[in-house]
Amino acid sequence: MPTQDLVDIIEHVNDDHGEELLSIAQVFIDQQTERASLLDVNDQGLTLQIETPAGRSDHMHPFSMTGEAEDKILFLAYQAMVRQRKLPPGTRTRYFRFLERETLSPNMVRLKFATDRSLPENEPGYAFLFGLKALRPTQKSDVEYSEMPLAMRVWFRGMLSVMKRLKPATRRKLLDSLYNKSKYYTLRASFAQAETEEMQSIGWVDVFTHGTSSGSNWARDLKPGDMVKSTAEYREKTDHVHEGKALLIAEETAMPALASVLEGWRNPIPPDIILISEQETEQSYVDAALIPAGASVHRIFGNPDKRLEEIDKILHSLSDIETAWGALEQSDSKHIRTYLRSRYALDGQRNRVRSYWKREAVTKEAV
Repeated sequence: MPTQDLVDIIEHVNDDHGEELLSIAQVFIDQQTERASLLDVNDQGLTLQIETPAGRSDHMHPFSMTGEAEDKILFLAYQAMVRQRKLPPGTRTRYFRFLERETLSPNMVRLKFATDRSLPENEPGYAFLFGLKALRPTQKSDVEYSEMPLAMRVWFRGMLSVMKRLKPATRRKLLDSLYNKSKYYTLRASFAQAETEEMQSIGWVDVFTHGTSSGSNWARDLKPGDMVKSTAEYREKTDHVHEGKALLIAEETAMPALASVLEGWRNPIPPDIILISEQETEQSYVDAALIPAGASVHRIFGNPDKRLEEIDKILHSLSDIETAWGALEQSDSKHIRTYLRSRYALDGQRNRVRSYWKREAVTKEAV
């Protein structure tokens, strides 16, 4: 590591993460530690100077994961603070251990994770904001996963303060750069483990991969044992589709959420469903057994340039729509919401056609 980078990390950690360093020292070195400071860090571990009633001493503690230096320090701090039960209640940050990958369609993969915190059950569209990198184990070790130290919350508060002062265009660029390193992915299913198991929950996260996008590369490159971090969660609202004549619309990225909606279908009125994909084979992800009896399924695939024209053709053929849910590209979703609002007077609570991605952002990433 370049000398100046090392100095920056040491100064930053000592200045801004004193509480985390103290927890590391108390849990992994000496529980009588009253003060701790970072002296050095390298690929193998960190060196702390600690103060106890017995005096001052230096100690090296090894890392159990590979990755960027600050990430490894914060993960070590998170482990320590979980054991001390110091983490702030309600924190949204979680760690997941990657178990295995399953291919569901030509471009849809299922990532199976374990975590020591319970996961939501029967909540269609529930999503986690995953950081698109991983910490990799260096040795077999007992790891606790769920929450993260105060550092992330402090960082976000600082970012919000900065963004309030920025011009809208500059703020947008900053947000795009931040979220390019993180992506929301949908929890398809979760399974509670027995109380005797080390990990409380297993989660299936289904990811539509496309080309060499950052999210696709992340999903393909994960190896069993890798730790990944989620820093936010999103709860989709779908209960409204279980009353009245419903329209459901999903592109590839929204098919995991749609499958969960259909799996828990309890509306006696069959819905109208529009499935959209570039390749016809991707639509096999939505199992025919999930489609409610009597539902009308409209399929669009092929040339994306003609997609909106085909959507309009289907929309104009439908009637008596009372409620809607869907997710697709930003401008397309806006077009559909406007149409449903105009033709059926659907208000926001019944007209939940969301944007899951932005065509412009994908084009820039591919360049």
